[in-house]
Amino acid sequence: MPDSSPSHKPPSQMIRVPTPLIGAVRELSRLHRQGRTSEILQGLEELISTLESSSSSRYNTNSKTLSEIMKRLDKVESNKTDECSSNEIVDAERIDDLEEKVDSIVSRMEQFADAIRQIQNHLNNQQKKKNKSYYNNSSYQRQTPRMKPLAEEGLAKRLSVSLEALRKERIELPAPHFVAWCKRRDTSNIGWEYNQDTGLYHPVI
Repeated sequence: MPDSSPSHKPPSQMIRVPTPLIGAVRELSRLHRQGRTSEILQGLEELISTLESSSSSRYNTNSKTLSEIMKRLDKVESNKTDECSSNEIVDAERIDDLEEKVDSIVSRMEQFADAIRQIQNHLNNQQKKKNKSYYNNSSYQRQTPRMKPLAEEGLAKRLSVSLEALRKERIELPAPHFVAWCKRRDTSNIGWEYNQDTGLYHPVI
């Protein structure tokens, strides 16, 4: 009587192969069917060992590279810090230098201001002396017309003309013109007029 129970089959050992490896797996299957299984296994072990070694080497290389990058970053950061410190020192020196220059400029401006004040005071004193001299001269000029009347000989001598010339101008010129004529010749620019009552020449204010 035939056994009606289902036959026991070994579990399937099929695995999914990534698409890029399908061609390689087919080649391994072909070599396996040709009886070269041991060679395939040995080759695979060597390949896996090489890949693992290469992966470890790349890891070490990457780790070393990363370490070098970190060292460089630390160095850059250190240089940046030193540069900032150096810049701060330079800035401080520049500020000190500027402060010295400002102080020097302020000192010079104060000296200029003091010199200007001295010049102003000198000019004011000169102006006062000039005004004083002017007032004195004015006072003298106001007093000079109060001179005593002069006789004909005295006026002719004062005007540096002859008696004949003085008489001629007095007779021919109107009184105002004669006063102007005398004024032009008088050393103190004083006009003179003739008084018939006294027979003298009187200064004209």
